[in-house]
Amino acid sequence: MATDMLTNLANSFGGPVLADLGARLGLPAPAVKAATPMVIGLVLAGVKRLAAQPGGKEQLGALLQGSSERMGARDLDGFVKEADPAKSTDLLNALTGGNSIDQVAANFAGKSGLDPQAVGKMLGIMAPAVMSQVAGMAKEQNLDVDGVMRAIDSVDLGAAGNMDYLLDNVPGISDDIKRGFDQLFGRS
Repeated sequence: MATDMLTNLANSFGGPVLADLGARLGLPAPAVKAATPMVIGLVLAGVKRLAAQPGGKEQLGALLQGSSERMGARDLDGFVKEADPAKSTDLLNALTGGNSIDQVAANFAGKSGLDPQAVGKMLGIMAPAVMSQVAGMAKEQNLDVDGVMRAIDSVDLGAAGNMDYLLDNVPGISDDIKRGFDQLFGRS
């Protein structure tokens, strides 16, 4: 599981799943395919951040279980066709660590060139699907939450892009400087 987790997760979102997701989002399947490893990397980076927080591993266990229950007996394609992105708010809030989901979607959109609204919906649909896939892989490998974390720690998230930056409300140092000047001169 550990060595190719990112690849295995990306491969689980095959052609029909990407085509159906693209149709729901109003995006071409190739654009969705290109963004899929980034979404998976974003979810895994969020999991790593969550697990590092006090009580995070327990919360992660509950999120993995909840995502599996939400997906239920449906296959990935069936879930993608029916999933309500609005029902992922709690999951996305936990994964973004309290950062604005809209800002995370905007950061992702800036990096991927996709529409921020489509990205928000994509995250709402794919995050529970990715978490469910991780839970399924963990079950197959008989891993507990610590085992899942070790597997995620071994994943090279750099291959998916700088996910920590995407998870932050502050996308870069230039924005820090701009925000600092705005506060200094009374513009907020």
